[in-house]
Amino acid sequence: MRITILIEGVLLLALSLAGIAEGLRLVIYKDPYTLYDPMGPGLYIIAIGIGLMTLSVVHLVLHYRKPPAMEMVPVDRKMKIRMMSTVVVCTIYVLLINLIGYLLATILFFFLEFRVQGIRSWPLVIVLSLVLSAFYYLIFVQYCSMVFPRGIIFR
Repeated sequence: MRITILIEGVLLLALSLAGIAEGLRLVIYKDPYTLYDPMGPGLYIIAIGIGLMTLSVVHLVLHYRKPPAMEMVPVDRKMKIRMMSTVVVCTIYVLLINLIGYLLATILFFFLEFRVQGIRSWPLVIVLSLVLSAFYYLIFVQYCSMVFPRGIIFR
């Protein structure tokens, strides 16, 4: 049990340090020919990294000495398959986002993920995928002016 808590804390700490390092890289190394938002993405990433680091230290301090009492609950086969399918869908999304672009990869991601999570109605899955993808596109790309990959195929 303690080894699990230690691994969780160390992984969270490593992720937070990687986030802080990436944020610092974005703040320090700037292209002189590009206009930047004064807050920029680097400061956001640094703030999220510091928050994650704080949570990982709190997790380690609170749970390592006295781990929470937990009983082993067997996980049924369907839940394991669903979890592994979600990991596969996320991996496919990460691989496709640079190939076919944000919008198409996100539509495909939501389509596959809704199917994995048990929504069986094809029209509902299609509508939900299109609506959520359009919503995220409008929020992040149009409203927040974030730049997402357009994909190698569509350049």
